[in-house]
Amino acid sequence: MKHLIMGTAGHVDHGKTALIKALTGIDCDTHPEEKRRGITINLGFAYYDLPDKSRLGIIDVPGHRNFVHTMVGGAAGIDFFLLVIAANSGIMPQTREHVRILEMFGIKKGVIALNKIDLIDDELLLLNLEEIGDFFKNTLFTKFPIIGVSAKTGSGINDLKQSIFNVCQEVEEREPGEIFRMYIDRIFTAQGFGTVVTGTVLGGTLCQDTKVYLLPWEKELRVRRMEHHGKEEKEVRAGDRAAINLVGLERGDFSRGMIISDRVLETSTMVDAKCVLFDSVLKLKLWSSALFLCGTNETQCRIHLLDCDQLNAGEEAIVQIVFSKPIVVFNGDRFILRNTSSDMTIGGGVIIDAHPLHHRRRTEKMEKEVKKRLSGTLPELIASETRKRYRVISHKEIADILNISAEKIFKAAQDKIADDIFVFTENNEAGFLLINEYKRIKGRLIKRFESVHKDNPYDEKGMTFESCVSAFGFKKDCAGEMFIKHLLSTLENDNFLKKVTHTWSLKSHSVTLTKDMEKEILFVEDYLKNSGFKPPLMSELIPFAKSKRFIHETKLRQILHYLVKQSTAYEIEGNFIHSSIVNTCREKMVKALECNPEGMTVSQFRDLIKGNRKICLLLLSQYDYEGIVVRRGDVRVLADKHHAFKGSEPPS
Repeated sequence: MKHLIMGTAGHVDHGKTALIKALTGIDCDTHPEEKRRGITINLGFAYYDLPDKSRLGIIDVPGHRNFVHTMVGGAAGIDFFLLVIAANSGIMPQTREHVRILEMFGIKKGVIALNKIDLIDDELLLLNLEEIGDFFKNTLFTKFPIIGVSAKTGSGINDLKQSIFNVCQEVEEREPGEIFRMYIDRIFTAQGFGTVVTGTVLGGTLCQDTKVYLLPWEKELRVRRMEHHGKEEKEVRAGDRAAINLVGLERGDFSRGMIISDRVLETSTMVDAKCVLFDSVLKLKLWSSALFLCGTNETQCRIHLLDCDQLNAGEEAIVQIVFSKPIVVFNGDRFILRNTSSDMTIGGGVIIDAHPLHHRRRTEKMEKEVKKRLSGTLPELIASETRKRYRVISHKEIADILNISAEKIFKAAQDKIADDIFVFTENNEAGFLLINEYKRIKGRLIKRFESVHKDNPYDEKGMTFESCVSAFGFKKDCAGEMFIKHLLSTLENDNFLKKVTHTWSLKSHSVTLTKDMEKEILFVEDYLKNSGFKPPLMSELIPFAKSKRFIHETKLRQILHYLVKQSTAYEIEGNFIHSSIVNTCREKMVKALECNPEGMTVSQFRDLIKGNRKICLLLLSQYDYEGIVVRRGDVRVLADKHHAFKGSEPPS
């Protein structure tokens, strides 16, 4: 069953609302001000049951020139239109304006209703039909049926219903996309429920009791209840008119143009777009100001022409639009441009890139890259997104940016993307990176290994995975981490690296301890062992080692590091303590605490090992770090982890 929405269009007082009432029995003018003035001011909503038992959603838009922004908000979510022209008035200014807006939104199906035929004779009817034919000549609209009707008498209503049903059979449902997104066009408080928002679902699917976000504020909300055409639903999807009861949203949180989404989406401060200027507008200069309308959002903007110096009436150009505030838009979104005083529609277009780089210079390369996105294939779009960044981007991140399924992006990654893009896959994840960046990071990683081995010539081990990730500033659980994992694996397969326990080392790195080196290591180890409960200060150890064995500071630090790596010594808060002392004291402490579950103070521990306060604090700090004991106030008690080794060396 299709999920479709029909929207009205046409000049004020041509009978759009009356015609919807004749079709559905629903009066869309529900506000007192609309009743008093006799015109539509706000968007109206109705539904119509089609012969195939499906239900068509209907949006009734205002036709007055002062409410074009409201008309745009309603028309942005429709699948086809019902253009209403009064037979006694003919084509009027907002008829023309609404038709141009519908063209800008790419709406290619519709029905034309010539209303109020009861007010004219056959001769005038023929003249009106001729005028309409001339107006729509050389446009898609010339193919659409023109149905003469009277909302007042009911004449022609059945023919109009049949035409609407025929169009419903022809119209294809919109691509749902992966991301749930709905512009809010109305917000109210329902007694017993709380805050309710309504809108047209532009993409994705939303289920009851799930989390959603109010954008661009990124406020987290929860869905309590949803309705579609007055019926409670467990799920709403692209093409539905939806009313969503939200937990956590106050009316004061809302402003026009906000979006409800199932995830936090990146805001845009500028977009690249294809822009078309209406025939009635003279021209746009290199930089021009305008009002940007997309969905229910209205934002002041500056338009920068990219492929020309001046845009004349009826022409199109590639532009960069810079907004006065961040908004949420997607590639492919349609928009309308009005002048800054919002009393004239000047044009519109489609967003090519919702997150472009700032084009400071209008180079030929930049222009070519932007235009390529207009009709670009999926691999070209992936390459374009990758080129914007000097970092790794995952296939899921690109999927969110392009609003395409992650599966499609991953599948595209299996084939060649572009010569300048490095593509890698790791455990059903794919990532993309500029090839020059790949080479730079690879070279830096190898140099980092060389530096580590130079600083630690006594150690066979190299760098852990975590240290490799942090060396490049990558965050944990991101595409960068996945890339380092892939790079380490590649370097290992190419015989650049080898695995040494839980670390990686250069394949060429090996440690052969000479007799002199072994003597130097033994000398430092004995010194630490003989120091007992008085760990030496580095200011003492450095001159002592130099005078006794000619061991200079750099080599001394390398030996100390080696002893720690070999678990022969511990480094605790900058102090080096022999492992025999740490392990013996740990064993004594564990046995004592097993007999005294109430815990042990620092003083009691000092009496137990017969040491000084400094060594006690250092040792207890180590045992805290190992998770052997837990501090509770002034005492330490055994943690469950101590059972894992029972007096032996702690786990690494």
